[in-house]
Amino acid sequence: MKLILLFSLLLTAFLSNAEEEFDDGFDDNIDDIIIETAPPPEKNAVYGSVNFETHYNLNNNKNISSTKLLLDLTTDYKMDNGFKVNSNLKAYHDFIFYASNNYETTPSNYENELNLNELNIEGSINANLDFKIGRQIVVWGKSDSIRITDILNPLDNRAPGLIDIKNLRLGRLMSKLDYYQDNLKFSTAILHENRFSENPKFGSDFKNSADLPENTPSNGLKNTGIALSLTGEFSGYDFGVYFADTYLDKPYFKEGALQFDNRSKMLGLAYNKVVDSFLLKTEIAYFNNIKYTGLNDTKSRIDSLIGVEYTGISDGSIGYELALRKINHYDAIINTQFNNFTQQETYQHALRFTQSYLNQTLNLTAISGVFGKQGDAGGFARISLEYAIDDKLSISGGIIDYIGGSTATDAIKNNDRIFTKISYSF
Repeated sequence: MKLILLFSLLLTAFLSNAEEEFDDGFDDNIDDIIIETAPPPEKNAVYGSVNFETHYNLNNNKNISSTKLLLDLTTDYKMDNGFKVNSNLKAYHDFIFYASNNYETTPSNYENELNLNELNIEGSINANLDFKIGRQIVVWGKSDSIRITDILNPLDNRAPGLIDIKNLRLGRLMSKLDYYQDNLKFSTAILHENRFSENPKFGSDFKNSADLPENTPSNGLKNTGIALSLTGEFSGYDFGVYFADTYLDKPYFKEGALQFDNRSKMLGLAYNKVVDSFLLKTEIAYFNNIKYTGLNDTKSRIDSLIGVEYTGISDGSIGYELALRKINHYDAIINTQFNNFTQQETYQHALRFTQSYLNQTLNLTAISGVFGKQGDAGGFARISLEYAIDDKLSISGGIIDYIGGSTATDAIKNNDRIFTKISYSF
């Protein structure tokens, strides 16, 4: 696949004030005024990365399970009126599906993908009011590893555990206004696009059952969602209050297809506080009218999280988060196959350690994400290293271990793999 890359350099220019110099004498002579000028900043910026990534499976017959060439391209264009147009394009080609006979089926959208993840225009209406219209990413909440209130953007979940959430979010078409007052920001967003997470497809390492038909809501006016938030940043702490009326990223099975018309109202709260070298965090969210397979009535659910991060390590940190999701007025039919054997209380743990070495050119990340009250319902453990050869070229790699312990995690526990990536940034 031929990829055409556009290169552009963003120049930052500084305009110097006119400088006047005077003689030390008592006469009226004035030295020449020295004026330094520089060209105005460039309006265009094009930057991103080209990556070559490969996976080698350790415990199944796939051997080399991915050999991808990826492009991540971002452009910024500043208009004369101060508005800015932003875009982010992600594309890849995976050579493994015609180079290997280990895959009898090529999963949908696994060999090639072209994803215009962001395309929007933003600007200021006045000193206190900004707008942003188009496909964009909006992050809610304080957690780094577990999503509680962060519900506005779907995720690319096709390779579970391999990539952090911050790099998995998929853009969504919305119109957003941000109003600023001192340390507070009030945001309102109209959600025009109903976009849902990309989950593993039949034929991939992570799904061996046939894909079911899907019915998703259209993007018409009657299916438009709304999102409101109030956030504040203060010395030593910050908070967020969130409300959303939109379709949940959770389908249910009915009439031979997965139905995505699971519309729910969410009210949530997130809070962070710094205590010495510790960052304490908590989140809670209430969802109503959640539909489950086999039930005529709907259920509500409360999701909560507590976490702590220690940053007293030189060039490193360690953090732990624990989430609990509880279904109110539970029905035993929810603990069945078509509801993924969901129990009334679902626990999720995330433990993360990061450390930089060699003047921050070598970065270590170790993370474990497991389910169950005692962490005994499966999950994954991943360790990786990234080394910056220079400002443009880096190499990274690691290993991920998938852990069994439940029906869902036992199905993928043999997908342990070594992964490597070479990245060129421009």
